[in-house]
Formats: sequence, structure tokens, C-alpha cells
Amino acid sequence: MKKIVNITYLERYRLLLEFDNGEKRVYDREEFGFDGIWQYIQDINNFKDVKLIFGALTWFRNLELPENECNELDICPDYTYMVSTPYVAT
Repeated sequence: MKKIVNITYLERYRLLLEFDNGEKRVYDREEFGFDGIWQYIQDINNFKDVKLIFGALTWFRNLELPENECNELDICPDYTYMVSTPYVAT
């Protein structure tokens, strides 16, 4: 299982991710849209407030929600790895 060890905000909805194998990759949230629960991170300030929890990209929504709903949005690190692209320094 992949694990993200560092996150750096790049621009717009792009994050530079460093994985535990030393590889750096770029995750671009705009490619996947902001439907449903993901509308929260369409606000760029909320998007930039990403945390690294157990090696996964995680956002906390801080919303008043019904008891059966979670305020946490996270993305599996393996999935994040698969949909991200290799980082090329410019």
C-alpha cells in the first residue's frame, strides 16, 4: 500500500505529493470535479486546508451534519497514486 509522506500546494487545485517510495506526483482535483460531498473543496481555501492523516489526503468540513454523516473527506493513497501524474521539475 502506498503512503503519502508530504503534501505541497502548487496552484489552483493541484497538489505535489511525495510518496513513501520517494516518488513525487501531481494530483489535480479539477480532473475529477466537485460533485456531491466534494463541493466543499471547490472553495480554494478549503482545498488548501488539506491534511495528511495516516498517509491519505484528508479534509475536515466542520459542518452541521446528521449523525450518520461524516465531516471527513479523504482519498485512498493507492487511488491517489494511480490517478496522479509524475512530477517533472521545471
